[in-house]
Amino acid sequence: MIDILHGAAYSLVALVLLSWGGNLACRWLLRLTGLKPVAADAPATPEGEADTARAGRVIGSLERLIMAGGVLIQRWEILAAVIALKSVSRFKELNDKTFAEYFLVGSLCSLFWTILVAVAWLGYDATLGVGLRAKLLILLGISAG
Repeated sequence: MIDILHGAAYSLVALVLLSWGGNLACRWLLRLTGLKPVAADAPATPEGEADTARAGRVIGSLERLIMAGGVLIQRWEILAAVIALKSVSRFKELNDKTFAEYFLVGSLCSLFWTILVAVAWLGYDATLGVGLRAKLLILLGISAG
């Protein structure tokens, strides 16, 4: 029972770091660079800006969770698919240099944060944890190569 709680606790910490922590890290880096979101299709009202920011945080959290899953099971094509999907969804807006820089800095920050948290989770799981990754791979029928 203690192993289950231990595994759940450090996995929950990783999930919080991936979602909320990743949002904070990316916002901090974008503020540091002075880049501001400039979506051509974003409403001009303050409520619209809040909705767009909220949607961006949700999308960022989901992308980091999906990419972390790819890192954990060593399926790098998942990272490539997320990055490709992001690029295709914003293709027209990437013509705007300011938006392209904002998008690139945010995406790279999100990718770096995901890898950092996932590697920390893997290291903890392998040394002090309960071996959840190995159990996950067995459950998914993936060899631990």
